[in-house]
Amino acid sequence: MTAHFITRLGPYSEARSRAERGSHEWRYDAGFLPASAPHRVLPESRLSLVTESLFAPTGEILDQSHWVFGPIRTPRLYAPPPGSVLEGMFILPEHALCLFGVRPDELTDAILPQSDFRRLRQPLTEPSRHQDRLAIWAARLLRATKGRVRANALAERAGVSERHLHRCMTGRLGVGPKALAGQIRALAAIERADQSARPNWADIALTSGYSDQAHLSRSLKALTGLTPTALHAERSVESEIFKTAPAL
Repeated sequence: MTAHFITRLGPYSEARSRAERGSHEWRYDAGFLPASAPHRVLPESRLSLVTESLFAPTGEILDQSHWVFGPIRTPRLYAPPPGSVLEGMFILPEHALCLFGVRPDELTDAILPQSDFRRLRQPLTEPSRHQDRLAIWAARLLRATKGRVRANALAERAGVSERHLHRCMTGRLGVGPKALAGQIRALAAIERADQSARPNWADIALTSGYSDQAHLSRSLKALTGLTPTALHAERSVESEIFKTAPAL
């Protein structure tokens, strides 16, 4: 895969493919170095198709499993055993019905074998219902704007009531426009902070669409369980571990 990295935090990395538009993948490589601090998995509306492999120090594959990771509602710390490698591809929530046959919120915080989903190998098809097309359009616009479009403005642009838009999105994605926008906006702010050793939180709040720094702080604390400063310090430690870890 020819890709550029979006995030690198210790053993965890995310990359977006240059060859396949929209392909967004992640990898967690525990390696065989002394255990580092656990990686904080943040709430995420997307699902993942995951291959989990366990390697011996010689490089031999000892075991391999294939999973579906559902959307994450509750942040958690993750530290797999040495030799574990997880490789995942993000699946947008609006594709869950076609791909898995269930709404994404029905898989919240779930980790299930891919063999449980009979429809998994079927190709994606374009939705025929107007409600589904509306939900997909709204979700794409929220991602394109980093969650900076308000629900009422989104509904007005679509020519529907805010209540109708909420009903369409929860029916297809399992999450309404306000909640999805809030998560996208918060994660975008975290990515901006990752790019600086000493983030200017007031500037990040403004560029991310928050009314002020206090609003940003409340949102990140609600999403991750940590204050912005504590979260950034934790992620910075992971980054330094990645930069300084000796090559195997």
